Amino acid sequence: MIWDVAIRKTVGAGAQRFELDVEFRSDAQRLVLFGASGAGKSLTLQAIAGLLAPDAGHVRIGDAVLFDSALGIDLPAERRSLGYVFQEYALFPHLTVRQNVAFATTKGWRNPSRAVADDAVDRWLDTLELTAFADRFADQLSGGQRQRLALARALVAAPRALLLDEPFAALDAALRRKLRAELFAMQSRFAVPTLLITHDEDDIAAFATEVVPIAAGRAVRRPIDPDPQGIRMKTSARNHFEGTISRLTSGAVNDEIELTLPAGQRIVAVITRESTARLGLAVGAKAFALVKASSVVLVGDPGGARLSARNQLAGMISRVQPGAVNAEVTIDVGGGLTIAAIVTQESAKSLGLVPGAAATAIFKASSVIVGVPG
Repeated sequence: MIWDVAIRKTVGAGAQRFELDVEFRSDAQRLVLFGASGAGKSLTLQAIAGLLAPDAGHVRIGDAVLFDSALGIDLPAERRSLGYVFQEYALFPHLTVRQNVAFATTKGWRNPSRAVADDAVDRWLDTLELTAFADRFADQLSGGQRQRLALARALVAAPRALLLDEPFAALDAALRRKLRAELFAMQSRFAVPTLLITHDEDDIAAFATEVVPIAAGRAVRRPIDPDPQGIRMKTSARNHFEGTISRLTSGAVNDEIELTLPAGQRIVAVITRESTARLGLAVGAKAFALVKASSVVLVGDPGGARLSARNQLAGMISRVQPGAVNAEVTIDVGGGLTIAAIVTQESAKSLGLVPGAAATAIFKASSVIVGVPG
């Protein structure tokens, strides 16, 4: 078991009183605490990190007991071996990139030298593509570079787990998409157990292996059951396809799943091996695929173009719903199935996307969420 958390904490008093009573257990490498602002997500993260002392309960990560009120254990934050990335990154503006990373390896509060030599620092600067900026100050970096710097500082001390406090909240939409993908790739590569808190369902779709919904200081479901229909289908994924798994190819980290739909269309998805095992996926099993409308690209005729996207569903446009900026285009792909895509009004006009026109919906295997009925 990676995550074993059961904590109670009362903060404030009177009308401002808030009671936190959160409990969850999970083996997920990428766990997400999901809920609205004020639900208790940040308090939970702070309690795990040792920045907030619970009134009762326990916090265990792997074999390590970080807090246990019954046993009288309460390790200080600096002894919990956890990497913590704050929402605003909390970088030191008066230190260079190299010094910011080296600070996590320095005992006490003395600032490391600008010429500090440390193999671990150099390795993480190189890994997160920050070597060229090593002598710049933190406020001279772009938003993406600042996030990578915060991750490098959190990872340089080889933590047992990584805690992320709404890491994409302060970024624009384009940068959020880019950094979600980078974070997913980084976590998959280094296999550092990661707990992320968010109120954004897109973070769930892009990153989560499991989800703990939190509302009013409580975990909504126990044990964890990341029901995609209950969590994601509300707004995050417009397209829902049910079918049978016709092929499963295992990889070192991820598996490739082929889902055959009733009318014979095939959808390919890439998911973690952990998810394959947790969902009990196997050839012949029933499953469903979720695809966000914003993940679908439309073309009139792909012709002989060679594309990296594995999924291409050809059909005829049945509906175009204009909006203020974007348009929602629905394509009938046969067998009673349709797929929705979000495109700009300009793209819809330039591509001739009108009812009755032929079109092909294209989406990446990595953008498909796989679930099982029940």
